[in-house]
Amino acid sequence: MTADRILRWVLFCAGIITAIFAGYMFSEGRIDWGAAWLAVTVGFLTFATRISGGRSSAASSSDDGNKELHDMAILIADTAVATLKNIGRTIPPGTKEIDELEEKVNSFLDVMPVSGEERQEFAEEFDRLRNRTRRNEGGRALMRSARL
Repeated sequence: MTADRILRWVLFCAGIITAIFAGYMFSEGRIDWGAAWLAVTVGFLTFATRISGGRSSAASSSDDGNKELHDMAILIADTAVATLKNIGRTIPPGTKEIDELEEKVNSFLDVMPVSGEERQEFAEEFDRLRNRTRRNEGGRALMRSARL
């Protein structure tokens, strides 16, 4: 056990003991003493929770937060790409719609902890969608001209 953890436990135990004294004073009708013990209790418990376990635990918790943000950003970007892949759509997306969604996804990924390789993968997906849309539009144009 480190010194920080011991100090946190001592402060926590002191807070619990002073809370018992505060409750006793309130039950005896000595509100002023009860309020004083309650203030001391709040101080002990506040300091018991404010002392961190060191830089390593703070760094690991921020890494966990970044990992969760990273995973959420990837999930949202994957969902955005999947919506344009004609999954459950009756009308294929247009190039304007693809460009707008790509711009929104890129601005979202700018503020999220996503690596350049992953961003490149999403750019390639959008390029594939754009090319497929162009081919489909070209095919439709040929069909229309053949009817004339």
